[in-house]
Amino acid sequence: MSTSPIQKSTPQANEISLVDLLHTITKYYQYLLSKWIIICIVGFGSAAIGLAASFIVKPKYTAHLSFALVEKGSGGGLADLASSFGLAGLVGAGGGNGAFSGDNLLEIIKSRHAIEQTLLTPVDYKGQRKTLMEAYMDFTKMRKGLKKVKKNKDLRDLAYPVGQSRSTFNRTQDSVLFVVYDGFIKSQSLKIVRKDKKVSIVNVDFTSLDELFSKLFVETLMDQTYTFYRQTKTSQSRYNIDIMQLKADSVRLLYEAALYKGAGYSQVNINPALQYAAVPRMKQEGNAQLYGTVYTEILKNLETLKLDLARETPLVQVIDQPIFPLKKEKLGKIKGTFFGGVIGGVLIVVYLLGMLYIKELDLSLKSKEE
Repeated sequence: MSTSPIQKSTPQANEISLVDLLHTITKYYQYLLSKWIIICIVGFGSAAIGLAASFIVKPKYTAHLSFALVEKGSGGGLADLASSFGLAGLVGAGGGNGAFSGDNLLEIIKSRHAIEQTLLTPVDYKGQRKTLMEAYMDFTKMRKGLKKVKKNKDLRDLAYPVGQSRSTFNRTQDSVLFVVYDGFIKSQSLKIVRKDKKVSIVNVDFTSLDELFSKLFVETLMDQTYTFYRQTKTSQSRYNIDIMQLKADSVRLLYEAALYKGAGYSQVNINPALQYAAVPRMKQEGNAQLYGTVYTEILKNLETLKLDLARETPLVQVIDQPIFPLKKEKLGKIKGTFFGGVIGGVLIVVYLLGMLYIKELDLSLKSKEE
């Protein structure tokens, strides 16, 4: 049986391709050996740059905090009492968990509202009482850079003093505050992670160039987030309690007024012949008894509402909190030198091989044209 031409040529073609490949590798290797001086100069130069960078690049500090959110279920007493006072439709808003449950809480922590409120919170920073935004502008040298701006006076005089209301901020203050918030998010300086959805433990990490700022920022952010979370989650219950308290105060005033009027009627018209004069006194006594009974029931209901509020208020159990010294990330001398040399060496090798390939390609094209 004869062998087809294709079957005969295939092994030979494969053999030629392998030989060509080995020849090409050998040629490139010898070419690189001929350029060893350039490769060494660039490699050692890059290593020196890496070593210099280890002295210039400032270390970063990461503050770590972990917590567990303990959700409490609201009792049935709240719904029953609210229904009796015409507030049944409002109870659901306070007891719902949808907007603030699961991964939504993670989004709240890194929301613009939470981060900006944190930056505007006054703290004790290196012996001075100032907002975290002022502290950030100090250690990042932002203030010095802004003072060089000649065209915008608001930037030169930019400040976030303690006690200034957010409603009084000008456009420049709002803009710079947003830029800082956006920088935290895009650079992933702030990381909120829940490793397993089956576990309610959340890890909060923040990295900056200042150790004290990192610690204060994480702690303040946790406080601001929990305050906002708690107030929002229990806002409807607190509203119901306020309404019930107003009702209790109103009934108490009516009860006291009835007592005073009854006492006044008892001092006049005591002649037995004029028994009809005792009717107003009897009415006031009846009113006083009625108001007293209603007031007692309202107080019981009010206490029940307060217990329900305490039951549905979420608790945050901090597991790990940032403690000095914080985790430090620094480009060491050995690490900087090694990576600098490796990166520089790889780049120069790629460059030399690319230039050789382009040169051979040009020669091949010229030979075909001739």
